[in-house]
Amino acid sequence: MKKVPGTVRSQPDGQFSIQVKPGAILVFTMVGFRTQELAATPGAAMNVRLLSSATELTDVVIVGYGAARKKSLTNAISSVSAQDIGNVRGGATVSTTLAGKVPGVSFRMPDGRPGASASIQIRNLGRPLYVIDGVQQDEGQFNNISPNDIESISFLKDASAAIYGVRAANGVVVVQTKRGRLGSRSSINLDANWGWQSWTRFIDVLDNSHEYMSLKAEAEMNRFPNIGGNPITTNITPEELEKYRQGTEYGYKSFNWKDFIVKENTPLNMYNLNFTGGTDRVSYYVSATRTFQNSVLGREYKFTRTNIQSNISARVANGLRVGTSINGRVETRDNPGVPGTDDYWQARFAVLRNTPMERPFANDNPAYLNDIKHNETNWGYLNTRYAGKFKSDWRQLQMNLDAEWDVPFVEGLKISGLYSYYMADNILNNHEYTYDTYTYNPSSDTYTRTGGSTNPGANATRRSRSTRARR
Repeated sequence: MKKVPGTVRSQPDGQFSIQVKPGAILVFTMVGFRTQELAATPGAAMNVRLLSSATELTDVVIVGYGAARKKSLTNAISSVSAQDIGNVRGGATVSTTLAGKVPGVSFRMPDGRPGASASIQIRNLGRPLYVIDGVQQDEGQFNNISPNDIESISFLKDASAAIYGVRAANGVVVVQTKRGRLGSRSSINLDANWGWQSWTRFIDVLDNSHEYMSLKAEAEMNRFPNIGGNPITTNITPEELEKYRQGTEYGYKSFNWKDFIVKENTPLNMYNLNFTGGTDRVSYYVSATRTFQNSVLGREYKFTRTNIQSNISARVANGLRVGTSINGRVETRDNPGVPGTDDYWQARFAVLRNTPMERPFANDNPAYLNDIKHNETNWGYLNTRYAGKFKSDWRQLQMNLDAEWDVPFVEGLKISGLYSYYMADNILNNHEYTYDTYTYNPSSDTYTRTGGSTNPGANATRRSRSTRARR
């Protein structure tokens, strides 16, 4: 009732009853709908229809001390809603779905390997602080939340981030996950998303041996000075160029490394199943998400992740609310155990470095790696059969317990508490193999070992675990 303390909640089907005095004014409110005030009709039924408000939800912004409406804010805060996130699937992580959506926030992605994330900077000041459901987290936790479980993301800039102290000097990213609503109907939702990835542009390199050798001969003639009266300063003869043009003899054929390495239309799939709803005292949201991503640089680069999210809140007594939030994930990165610090770079470098005369396999026989003298960029070698295996498994669990109590007789005063426990476990298996490379002799139809590796760069199995608790 208007100007009278206390509220009454309707049943899931909308029915309600309330004791009123003659002339009382009833105020009907619900998130996402316009508030209505109607005169009570004691002893008679009331049928009330609330009108939807398109801005009621989007105008609410999560800030450092709670929530506020956009129209009442004077600080520099940008927000992204669940709808904005759900309409884009630019990658397997949260940051890849946000690029271009937030003013004053830059996203830099070093590469497009499966499971890769973008580095976020607010006003180009450096790495911001991440706060998820009221708990400070790291960048990895933020990026690997299921996008389907996010209700909103707020970017606090400048003075609006001051409430978090010195660690918020570079800004704050505040994430609120989805929750059920009291008195709402239970629902089951399934979201399936299929996508395909392809490079929109890349350097077009020479893939014809005749063109390559013609340009090489011209470059040699322009580079070296004439010797005596002979203007020809290259060992590449017109007869050889003609053989390269025909491309039928062994050693004179062309090979397209870009087509061999880059595979178009690689899959990116995401499936989400969630249950949400609430009674007059309990609300819940339970979700499970499965993500799979492949790479355009070969099907052996894989990323899989399974997320679970459970948010349950209950009013156990008048003015007392308790809740629990559980977030867990299992993710796996699986790719060849390529020597060097950046296995994904080698594939892109191979497209630029390898010439059309070089081939991955001697005499095109997959049983014999071809010795091209710079075998680290031989894509025939960069796979789990010859190079090795790399597998990283992450298992993470985040659990929050919270309580909130409305202090009696002091309007607006609340006491709240939060306990958070985090556990992460990582198992890394990285094994690099020895290998042999061969040169084919067409006259004798034999293969001769002329290179390879007998000393693999790294073989390791490592397990690490971290835990932390906050109050």
